[in-house]
Amino acid sequence: MRNKSLRSQRGMVLMTSLMILAVLLAVGIGAGVMLRNDFQVLANLRGSTEAFYFSAAGVEWGKREIAQATTFPPTPANQSKSFSSGQFAVAFLSSTAVGPLAAQIVVQSTGTARGADHVLQAQLTKSYDLADAAVVLRGNAAGVNLTGNTIFVSGADHDPTTGNPIAGPKARSAVSSADDTVAGLIFQALGNPPRLGILESGPDTPVIATSTYLPAAFITQLADELCASASATVHSVPSSGGVIVDNQNWGNQTSPQLHCIDGLLASGDAVTLTGTVSGVGILVVKNADLIIAGTFRWDGLIIVTGTDISFKTAGPSSKDLLGAVLVNEAGIPGSGRAALDIEGTVRLLFSRQALSLTVPLIPTATINSAHGSLPTTISQNYWRAVTP
Repeated sequence: MRNKSLRSQRGMVLMTSLMILAVLLAVGIGAGVMLRNDFQVLANLRGSTEAFYFSAAGVEWGKREIAQATTFPPTPANQSKSFSSGQFAVAFLSSTAVGPLAAQIVVQSTGTARGADHVLQAQLTKSYDLADAAVVLRGNAAGVNLTGNTIFVSGADHDPTTGNPIAGPKARSAVSSADDTVAGLIFQALGNPPRLGILESGPDTPVIATSTYLPAAFITQLADELCASASATVHSVPSSGGVIVDNQNWGNQTSPQLHCIDGLLASGDAVTLTGTVSGVGILVVKNADLIIAGTFRWDGLIIVTGTDISFKTAGPSSKDLLGAVLVNEAGIPGSGRAALDIEGTVRLLFSRQALSLTVPLIPTATINSAHGSLPTTISQNYWRAVTP
């Protein structure tokens, strides 16, 4: 009986052991399956996340291509870029002009990584500015003078009605030049140490910048085509070498005007604005100094270009320009000649709205050939996922 009982107990131990092993085996298999599923889920999630980032990178790459495009409206070629862990393919679905200086482009980017795809789509607006600073210096400037502490040059975007800066839009530089030599003249004019409060720009924009936009040849061509347009009122400098403009009002916001004053080929002639002069639109002075001696207010664009030229202010009266001034010395000036000579109470404020008032005055053919020379901004109207 005892031997039989022992054999029965050994059988129960064996069965219990087998059951425990079976349970452990089932737990192990279940854990393995769960781990494999979790690993697959994490791999899928990682692939989807990486695909999303590749897609987002494609949208940013598309913005760069649109910014660099010289055609209007911009029509970059569809492209794809491959990397070690994935790729993106960018397609430009549409490109439509929404004005003479603005276009809307729809870009779609497909990111691929670890077998996962993610598609993002964005509508972008490329806007063109007629200036890249409140004061644009081009050509062969030999000197710059900034005299006094009541001068204020700002590249922040300003409202021409109130004269106040507008929150949000991208700021431009206060002054832009074509090379470091001219930029050095501006720094030198500010003194050592530099006077504060003279130049202003946005927090991420240098107050003085070198620029490849608005090259000297373009400004010369722009002035010539503006003065040859049917809407231009042309004034000539007499043989005496000087003309005085006294107490004039040239245009308003509903009816901007284009005035062109053509100087003589000889040096030393000047256009002097005295009394109270105001206007809205475009003022072009060729081959002569522009001297603003009286009270002055202009909304829009001023271009001073040619040989032996300068933009000067003088006298105690207030002088305000909202828009931009382009100064382009096409000749070889003397060593003591300042292309920019500012003194008195002067405000030169960049304003996109004021510059936009001048667009109807510019011939269509001139604008169509200018897009590649103008500074631009890219804004995003919407950004959305096409696939989850």
